[in-house]
Formats: sequence, C-alpha cells, structure tokens
Amino acid sequence: MGHLTLSLQEEALSREKLKQGISQLDQRLMAMLPPLQDLLSLKVTDEQYLRLEPQLKQVRIFEAIWSLLIRESQNLPLVLAVEDLQWIDKTSEEFLDYIIARLGGTHILLIVLYRPEYTHSWGSKTYYSQVRVDELPLESSTQMVQAILKEGKAAQDLVRLILDRAAGNPLFMEEFTRTLLESGYIERKDGHYVLTVKPSDIQVPETVQGIISGRMDRLEKALKETMQVASVIGKEFAYRILQMLTGMQDELRAHIFNLQELEFIYEKSLFPELEYVFKHNLTQEVAYNSLLLKRRKEIHERIGKAIEELYPDRLAEFYEMLAYHYSAGESWEKAYQYLKLSGDKTLRTHSLWEPFRFYREAFQALRKLPQTEENKRRDIDVRLSLIDPMMPLFFPEDSLEILQEGERLSRELGDERSLARFHGGLGAYYALRGSPQGREYLENAFQAAQKTQDIDLMAPLGFQICTMYLAQGDYPKLADVAPRVIALLESTQREPHFFGSSTPPYSFLVSLYGLALAGLGNFQEGGVQCEKALRFSTRINDVGSITWTEYMYSLLFVYQGDGKRAIEHAQQAIKYAEQVQSIAILAMAWDVFGFGHYYLGDYENALKYVEKGGKIVRDSGMPDQSAYLTNLCLVYIELGDLGNARTCAENALELTQKQKDKRSEGISSMCLGRILGMQDKSRLAEAEGAILRGMETLHELKARPFYAHGYLYLGELYAHTGQREKALENLQKAEAMYQEMGMDYWLRRTQSELAKLQG
Repeated sequence: MGHLTLSLQEEALSREKLKQGISQLDQRLMAMLPPLQDLLSLKVTDEQYLRLEPQLKQVRIFEAIWSLLIRESQNLPLVLAVEDLQWIDKTSEEFLDYIIARLGGTHILLIVLYRPEYTHSWGSKTYYSQVRVDELPLESSTQMVQAILKEGKAAQDLVRLILDRAAGNPLFMEEFTRTLLESGYIERKDGHYVLTVKPSDIQVPETVQGIISGRMDRLEKALKETMQVASVIGKEFAYRILQMLTGMQDELRAHIFNLQELEFIYEKSLFPELEYVFKHNLTQEVAYNSLLLKRRKEIHERIGKAIEELYPDRLAEFYEMLAYHYSAGESWEKAYQYLKLSGDKTLRTHSLWEPFRFYREAFQALRKLPQTEENKRRDIDVRLSLIDPMMPLFFPEDSLEILQEGERLSRELGDERSLARFHGGLGAYYALRGSPQGREYLENAFQAAQKTQDIDLMAPLGFQICTMYLAQGDYPKLADVAPRVIALLESTQREPHFFGSSTPPYSFLVSLYGLALAGLGNFQEGGVQCEKALRFSTRINDVGSITWTEYMYSLLFVYQGDGKRAIEHAQQAIKYAEQVQSIAILAMAWDVFGFGHYYLGDYENALKYVEKGGKIVRDSGMPDQSAYLTNLCLVYIELGDLGNARTCAENALELTQKQKDKRSEGISSMCLGRILGMQDKSRLAEAEGAILRGMETLHELKARPFYAHGYLYLGELYAHTGQREKALENLQKAEAMYQEMGMDYWLRRTQSELAKLQG
C-alpha cells in the first residue's frame, strides 16, 4: 500500500506541476494538457482525447510540443539541438519532419547533427542551410591543439606531429593529444609543451577507438570499472542507477569527478536528478566493448532490476529501457513482459512502426523460453496485437510468416477465436495482393464467427470482409453482409465499441453499406446510409471514422456523377486523412477530388489531382490502384490524349485481372473498347467486343450505374462508325437507366448524344 500511496501522490504532484507550468506560459495552451499528460505517461482523464485513434493522438502530441516551443520562442529566440540523427527512431524522425515543415518565419533555430549516410527531405527548404564538418584545415587544427594544451604554448615539432597523425579529425586530434600527455611523451617546460622522446619512439594506436581504449587501460582499476558499468547503462546515465550497481557511496563521487577531469564524461543535469553523459558515442562504445560478453549480460540484467527498484511508481516511463536491458541481459521472461508493454504503450500514442517492432521482438523473446502451453498462448496474444499496426503499414517485412505461425499455434491449441482472427489478418494480407486466398480466408473466418454470433469477432471481421468485397466490386455480397453486422451491433448497442481495433467498425460498415447500395444503383438509400455513418462518426468525434466516412461519401457521388458534392466530401477526407496520417485514404481521396473536377469539365485540374493521388501511392510503396488508372484513362480521353489513355486502360485491365477486381476490370475493358473505336474505325469488332465483355462482367456484379455506361459507350461507338439505329437503341437504354437512378450528369451527356443523332 505504501507504494500505491506514493504513486498517487507523485502522480498528483506531476500533474499539478505540468498544469502550472503550461498555465504560467500561456493560459490558452491548457487545451494541450491531455496529449502532454499522455506523453509523460500521466493518467489522462479527457474522454474526447482518449477516444482518438493512435495516429491522431500522435498528431495531437506533436501539436502540443510544437505549441509550447512556438509560445516559448515568442518570449526569447529558441535554439534546439538534436545530435546523432543517423540513430534516430521512427517516431522522433516523424516529429522532426513535423517541426521542420513549420519552422519558416519562426524565432526558432534548429541545429541537427548527422553523419553523411543519413538522408532527409529538407534540402529544398529555403530556410535550411547545410554546414559540412570536413577535416579541419591547418590553421584551425593548430588552434585546436593549442586550445587543448591551454597551459602552455605547443612547440612546432609537437604541433606538426599531432597534425600529421590526426589528419584533420578533431576527435582523433583531441584523444591523441591527451594520450601524449597521459603517457609522458610530452611535458611542460618554461611555459612550452615539448616532446620528451623522438617521434619514432611514440607508440600510439592508429585509430580513435584504439587511442580511447589505450587511455582507458591506463586508468586505475576502480575508475575503469566505473566507466565500464556506466557504459552499459547507455550514453547517458543516472547517478542513482550507477550507485546501485556499483554499491559505492563517496568513492563513486570521487571516481565520477576524476572521469570528468579526464573528459571521458560530462555532467548533463542536476535536476530532477543527477545525470551524466559520455563525451562521445565512441567513448561509450569502446568502454562497453571492453567488457566480456558474460559480464555485459549480468550488468544489463542488474540495470533492469535497479530501474524497477528505484522507479516502481514510474515504470511506464521506462518500459522501452527495461525491454532493452532485459533483452541484452537475456532475461527472456522480463524481456517479453516489457517488450509487450512497450508495444501496448507505443500503439496508444505513437506511430505504427514502434509497436510493430516491439511486438515482434516480444514473441522472439518468448521463443527463448520453454515452449509451454502458457507461453504459446502468450505468443498468440502478441501476434494478434501485431495485426492492428501491420494492416495500415500494408503488412511489412515478415508479416506473412508472423500470421502463419499464429495460425499454426492456434490450430495446435484448438483456439478457434484466435484462429478466426489470424484468418482475418491473412485474408486482408492476400486480398491486398489480389490473391484469391484472401477471399477464402476472410469468408471462412467470418462464417465461423457468424455460427456462434460472436460479435467480438464478427465486427472486425465484418469490416475486413466488406472492405475486400468493395475492393473486388462485389456489391451484392457487400450489401448482404454489412447490414447483418450493423443490425447485430445496433441490437446490442455496441456501435461505439472498438473491438480491439484503433477505431469503431460501426461507421465503417454503415458507409460501406451505403456505397454498396450506390454501386447497385440505389443512390438515394446509399446516401441515407452514408449520412447516417457521418452523423455517428461526428457524434463520437472519432476522426478515423470521419476520415473514412467522408471518403466513402465522396466516392458515392463519383459513382453518381455529382462532381461538386464529390469534391466537397473529398476535401474533408483529405483534411482528416492528413491529420491521422492515413496515406491510403489520402491517396484515394486526392484521386476522387480530381475526378470530381472531371465531372465539372475541368480536365486539366482533374489530371493534376488524380496524378497527385497516384504519386502518393507510388511514394508510399502501396500496391498499384486500378481505380486510379481507370480514372486517369477517362481524363486522358477527354483531353484527347488517346495514346496515354490506352496505356492506362491496358495497364488497368492487366492489374484488375491480377487483383480480382471485377468492377474495375469491367470499367477498364469498356474504356479500352472506347479508345480502340476512337483510334481506328476499322477495329469496330474489337472495340465492340471489349465494351460488351466489360458490360457482361458488370452485369454479373449487378453494378447498374457502370453497366449503364456500357450502353452509352456502345451508342457513341455506333454513332462514330455510322450505325445510327444501333446507336439510338443503346443510347435510349442508357437514358432510361440514368433517369431511373438519378444520374443527372450521365443523363445530360446521353441526351446530348441523342440530340446529335436525332437533329
């Protein structure tokens, strides 16, 4: 109980200090309190913030830190320095990109240091300047040597020796000079530093690491051991931890003072606790590598235990550090626990790559433990946790093997619920790659969940399977499954429930259902469902749901041919997708935004924005999108660029057949037929066949709006080749269908073609 009481007291004190600090800086920044509490692992009570999905929480945390920096810079210009970017983690790099994009015009100077191999995208910024740190020139090198030997003037032959050996490397120069002093190769006489031996008699290693190692070997045993133990803690280390590891009191202070005098370490901070930092990464690295492997492992494990003992009420702050030390110490039970906790923590507040890495390392730690049933179940649990971050990352690296091993373990233990979830993940994996296995996996998993009416499985699997049906253009299946899951969620009043996902599936399913109805030609009821989904998403203030629903709504209006309303909803989808960093929706929303301009007759902007969506797809490494290619094809046709239009149609047709996207296959086949007819009247039969094949595919899907386009395209083809009666017959069929479905743009276009024939 003592620890619990202290924990509550410390929590309250930390929360109050944070609140006071923000309030004193600027009362208007109090809205930033929840994300800053989250960042500092303090309890967050703001329900609105807690409902946000992880990606948006990350954005809110970035905004909060940036707001503090900006406000502070209004009092005094601010200088920020970040070292060693070549070792930066993914989330920190994302934050750096975030603030660099906003630096222009501020009173903030950001200094970043990195090795040449580190690459970035800031070079085009007008406010970015690069200062290369090359080998020091002769004059600067001489000044540096004199600065090191500050108690006397260095003799010319001594300066020449140091400069020849160091070759302009500042760190080598400094370490070499100190080695000469400590080894007695130079001494001070009459205010001058001079060599005591011939240069040829000086035995000094040829590398910086060798020099540092030599300096360490000349230390007293206690000093060297102190430095070695500190190096295992890390480049930066807390005095309290080092004290617990060494068991020393006053002696430790003396050792630390001596190491500071010798400039192996520097004092970093006094408050909130005493911390030190190694002078250079190489210094820490050499000290660390000087320990035997067995000794290193022992110290790593002891560091983990020391952190647990010293900070029992703040462990959440140290999860990642504990995971590292217990892993390096090969204490696999503890390593697993803290890797899993680190994954859970970063999934709540950070980007998706960190939890993916932590979870993967967690089940790798489990492999080092006895393969008991309990450990196998824990392995399954971690792999299930991995599904959430791996899906929006488009299943990176060894995702397939992770899912397959989870499937195998679930079968072995007879865990049907976990098996269904892994089948859902495998289904999504294969569906994304256009493999028929995707549909098989998802349908089997969903049917298993449906038999028992297991809503905890049906909801997330229902969303996955309906998304796949949409990708394949199977509107009848989508319109069959979605309302069943929606009804179950509504009857159990679990619409706002997340079901282990980062956002509630309910609004996703409702908007998918709305789009399916639109794909079947029922735009009125489809619009009702999309509006219902948008109202729900707005009410629960879940930005991930709003982003998806706005995109679905914009797509409905593209189906219908309403360019103005498609653009309105696509703009909202783009805005929210940028907030939650949903690259997939951002790319598709720009595509829709562009195609909205197509309907308004603004083909130049249509081309620009559709291509922007395609560029995001390519840059992100996502699989190619057939819808993007077919939209691009239609824009090129209107611009009169039939060569590019044909290339797009042929590529789209090949891609859709590979991805089993029947709707896009039908549309791209019809587009190719149109282009063939426009390019060469003698290829009428080939053009007609391509349009009819596309119509047949779309008719099987009951995709009436797109099937109707086939009649329009046939009418245009026959009119172009002088077959007036056939043209009239097909155009009249298109007119009737468009009129029935309320597709005004397409109706006007068809009636214009009819007028030409009848006039």
